[in-house]
Amino acid sequence: MHIQILEILDTGCTQLSAPEVVTGTYNGSVTISCQYSLQFKEYTKYWCKGQVYELCTIIVKTPKVRQNDRSSIVDDKEAGVFTVTMTLLQKTDEDMYWCVIARHGRNIFSRVRLLVSDTVFDLEKSLAEIPMVKKQNKIEKTTKRKGL
Repeated sequence: MHIQILEILDTGCTQLSAPEVVTGTYNGSVTISCQYSLQFKEYTKYWCKGQVYELCTIIVKTPKVRQNDRSSIVDDKEAGVFTVTMTLLQKTDEDMYWCVIARHGRNIFSRVRLLVSDTVFDLEKSLAEIPMVKKQNKIEKTTKRKGL
C-alpha cells in the first residue's frame, strides 16, 4: 500500500507536468503545454474535461495531430511535450481539464484549471497610456495658467 502511494505521487509530479491554472479570454484562444518524461514518447496522450479525472470526457487525443471543432493536440516527441490549443473560448469552457498519458495500469495525469475572462488586461497598452495622462495634465495646467 505504501509503495502504491509513492508511485501515484511520483507519477503526478515528475513524469508529467502542466500549468495549474490557465486564463483565456472570451472568443480568444489558449495553448497549454504538457511536458512529459521521454520514456513516454510513444504513448497515447489526450486532453480531457471534467472535475474528476476518472469521469472526464476526452476532447482530443494523439497519436497524430488531431483536432475537433475548437481544440487540437500536437505531440512533439523529441521535446517531450504535447500541446493543446483551444479556440473561440466560451464561458462554458471554464472547467477542470487533464493532460493525460495513457498506459497499462494507471494512467499518468496532471490537472489544469481553465478560466475564461470577459476582458483582457493589456499591460503594454496600459503602460503606454500613463505618459499620455501626465502629458495631458501638463497641457491643461499650462493652458489654465495662460488663461488667468
